[in-house]
Amino acid sequence: MTMTQLIVATLALTLIHIWFVPAFFNRVHLKYLMGSRDEGLELSVGAGRASRAATNFQESLVPFLAMCLLAMINGVDLLVLAQVWLGLRVVYLVCYVGGINPARSYVWVASLVVLILMAIKLV
Repeated sequence: MTMTQLIVATLALTLIHIWFVPAFFNRVHLKYLMGSRDEGLELSVGAGRASRAATNFQESLVPFLAMCLLAMINGVDLLVLAQVWLGLRVVYLVCYVGGINPARSYVWVASLVVLILMAIKLV
């Protein structure tokens, strides 16, 4: 896998995180999802978890993508670390939506450590 392919895979995970998983849990509210969403919607437990997991993912996505692009520009090999981060984020989504605690927190910490290692390797 190349860094470009990994970035594309990360963007696919973004789509899953932000759209597919929340839509799955909100499928009973299809009319709401297809509308203008002017009014709030009470979320199920699963939908709430999916929404919070998506927010968390978005918070780390920008630094991750920036470091991947910097690695490509500067010729720094971050591929293995980036693959580990992506794998951890998939596991995090499963743990968060599945309510698997405290594993979810451990996976989040591990993904943060990987981001720090990526930054150190870039410097």
